[in-house]
Amino acid sequence: MNPASLIPLAEPIPVHWAWFDVLLIVTFTAHVLFMNAMLGSAVIGLAQAARGRDSLIRAVGMKLPPLLALTINLGVAPLLFLQVNYGNFDYVSSVLMGGWWLAVVFVLLYSYYGFYLYKFKYEAMGKTLRLALFGSSVLGLLYVAFMFSNNMTLMLRPDGWQPYFDGHGGFLNWRDPAIYPRFLHMMVGTVAVGGLFAALLGRHKGNEEFVETGMWWFTRATIVNLAVGVWFLVALPTRVLLAFMGGSLPATLTLAAGVLSAGVMLVAGFRADPRRTAAWAVITVFFMACARHWVRTLYLEPWFKIETVPVTNQYGSFYLFLGFVVAGGGLVAYMLKLYFKSRQGRA
Repeated sequence: MNPASLIPLAEPIPVHWAWFDVLLIVTFTAHVLFMNAMLGSAVIGLAQAARGRDSLIRAVGMKLPPLLALTINLGVAPLLFLQVNYGNFDYVSSVLMGGWWLAVVFVLLYSYYGFYLYKFKYEAMGKTLRLALFGSSVLGLLYVAFMFSNNMTLMLRPDGWQPYFDGHGGFLNWRDPAIYPRFLHMMVGTVAVGGLFAALLGRHKGNEEFVETGMWWFTRATIVNLAVGVWFLVALPTRVLLAFMGGSLPATLTLAAGVLSAGVMLVAGFRADPRRTAAWAVITVFFMACARHWVRTLYLEPWFKIETVPVTNQYGSFYLFLGFVVAGGGLVAYMLKLYFKSRQGRA
């Protein structure tokens, strides 16, 4: 079967595709930063608690419900922008995963309410039950992350959709050698940013133990992630790898900028300067989001070019969207202001 025959036709889009690609990258960067801070700090807190140090997991546990809520909400936008420009691939991969993908909603709800119970029923639960609830919630988020890695890689490989027609409904992208370093690269980066979040929390609270612990995790995880990043790069198809090695100037420059900013970020981390490190972390994650976008574009190049999608030039809906973004952003800022004024926010 010709894999190209399995790809649905692209639907017309209302405005130039570049708008949606830029919005996709920017909103994905914001989502990743919050996701990393949330999941990474939870993993570090759990690791510290396993060693008998409960102070960090308690402090982090108080922040996880609002962090997870923000992570989910910030994740909606990039997913929608992805579906606008690349829905003829993303929808297919979601359907092919079947129950694995549908389970994401229920597992995410379990983790969400697990963190809520940990925060509000902390004193009523024993230590063993607290750790079991917290740990299972973290495992749930790892499942969600792995399912997203499967979906985002399966959509790139129409040649890997064939098993569905061989009677293997609801399958995962196990055969792709790039999925393992890709997932690990994201998760190790999560631990790094989670450590940075713990350090920033410690600096805000005047707790030097949190700062020292967070920066220790940040620097070590970042070093490990550089090695994992190399593994991810060489696991890419030769055509994609060569594009990042000079075959495509924009892709190569994006990767070089990301590596350079990561180096500067690591230097700031070894100097135990959480705020400066955080600023460079934002820049690094942005460049890595751009590199991820180039990976998607290069993977799909034999099957699809976004430039060929029909554009209807109906800018009315786009202007309405921008208006809601401004108004909604103002409301979110106001809600955050009220939250940080509240007793829970100050705590």
